[in-house]
Amino acid sequence: MLSRRAIGFLLFNILYAGVFAAHFARFSHFALEQDFSPHFSLILLVSFYLMYQQRQALMARVEYGARGGIPLLLGGILCYVLGLAWRSSLSLQDGLALTTFGVLMVWVGGFVTFFGLPATRLALFPLGFLLFIVPMPEALLAHTITALQHASADVVAVLFRLTPVPVVRDGLVFTVPGFAIEVARECSSIRSSLALLIAGLLANHLLLRRWWSKAIVLLLVFPLAVFKNGVRIVALCLLTLYVDPGFLHGKLHTRGGAVFFGLALVLLVPIFWGLRKLESRPAA
Repeated sequence: MLSRRAIGFLLFNILYAGVFAAHFARFSHFALEQDFSPHFSLILLVSFYLMYQQRQALMARVEYGARGGIPLLLGGILCYVLGLAWRSSLSLQDGLALTTFGVLMVWVGGFVTFFGLPATRLALFPLGFLLFIVPMPEALLAHTITALQHASADVVAVLFRLTPVPVVRDGLVFTVPGFAIEVARECSSIRSSLALLIAGLLANHLLLRRWWSKAIVLLLVFPLAVFKNGVRIVALCLLTLYVDPGFLHGKLHTRGGAVFFGLALVLLVPIFWGLRKLESRPAA
């Protein structure tokens, strides 16, 4: 039989789904069209699975925590109402960022209310992981893409120096014999870069225990992201020059992100192996 706490949280979720049904529909439509972040369903699946893994430890610490949960509920409702009120002056993405953050805060507030602060501390990572559902505000997204573009262009310039191909660089444009290629917004690979960050955070949580080893992995995410971007661009240029001109507009160009994302993951494997070895060494 379900406990009163479980029944109360179930009723809260039913009410929550009914109140925010219109937002869920609008957000789902937006998520299917955008191409700069992993799909929200994967974030939900991972987060809830992590909480499910900790279910016994969570249930051992449950207590009602209205003092911590209600302020989060009210703050989330405020963010949601402000997002609706400012909808006409905000872009679709910025409006959804504010309202989705508010909707997420409401659910977290409900969790804290029914399960308490001790259980919330234990589930802090999966709850924080849900923040990846929130769309990036346009200004932050633009700055991130610009940083990835310019850093990737610098990596491309370094990699081209290791090849016999004569190259002329003009900002983000590289001219090689026969054609020119620009490190455009699409070449920033923002989606795979965010996926790399998410994979790094998840692996940190599952595999590493020390704060310094986790920090090292997070500091390496950006260099690995721009390195895989640079390798992708240079590889496409070399294949176009020496194998087949069709590579410039082929599937490896338009849909090859997963291949080079796999390269970044392969490079992370020895890093995690080395850090786990360092963590296991006894302190001097």
